[in-house]
Amino acid sequence: MNQVFRFRVLGAFAALLCGAVGCGGSDSAANAPALMLAQDARLGSHLVDGSGRSLYYFGKDLPVSGSNPAVSNCSGGCAASWPVFHVSSSLFQGIAAQDVGEITRADGSPQTTYRGWPLYYFAGDRNPGDVNGEGIDDVWFVLRDQAYSVALMSKSTGVDAPGLYLGDGAGRTLYVSPQDTAGTAGSDPVSACTERCLVNWPLFLSESPVVPSALAASDFTVFTRPDGQQQSAYKGHPLYFFAGDATAGDTSGKGVGARETVNPTNLP
Repeated sequence: MNQVFRFRVLGAFAALLCGAVGCGGSDSAANAPALMLAQDARLGSHLVDGSGRSLYYFGKDLPVSGSNPAVSNCSGGCAASWPVFHVSSSLFQGIAAQDVGEITRADGSPQTTYRGWPLYYFAGDRNPGDVNGEGIDDVWFVLRDQAYSVALMSKSTGVDAPGLYLGDGAGRTLYVSPQDTAGTAGSDPVSACTERCLVNWPLFLSESPVVPSALAASDFTVFTRPDGQQQSAYKGHPLYFFAGDATAGDTSGKGVGARETVNPTNLP
């Protein structure tokens, strides 16, 4: 790329970011919120920066998990299309301060997190309120006002890499079992996992699921097991965690007892 043109492009984008998070100027700009909520007719209330530009999570990232910091897996060409969001201000509008954090990226630069997930802009959003990045590759989504109870995630490296899969809102992997009987429109699912099995395969329950736009909340149902406990199912398949998964993004339960992660694109 021509160097002069490159600097002009970078300068223009820097100007946009300054307008978004504040780079000095009037008192009113200094007192503007750094994070707030905006309304979208399709997506509802979602997270934006102080100038109204939409912010996204990346399904290939790992959110904060216990003492483990969040991990950003967007760099190089990815970061060119999905610029990192960072703000040092603690002025928020409609945002709980405890939901906002910060990580240090592999290159040493800071990045703001929301509910544990690293935050990004989308270069294709030209104006405040644009949500053109929503649903791209099934891994880029805005952060809704209500925390996601289910997240779409993706992992393509490692022996247990599942590709696209479902996790809970904290990034813990969800599983289904071929030993279960899937529910139908007229019958509840039947879980074959009882008593001691549940020690290794704890139940997942979300009574009012909040999901990214690539998923349908109506595909998640709740049924009552014979032991009286309630459990969520996806497209009729009971959902579980795996006790052997130590942190967000772990998929070590894949293949254990023929159990599988949940890929929404090929689950019948």
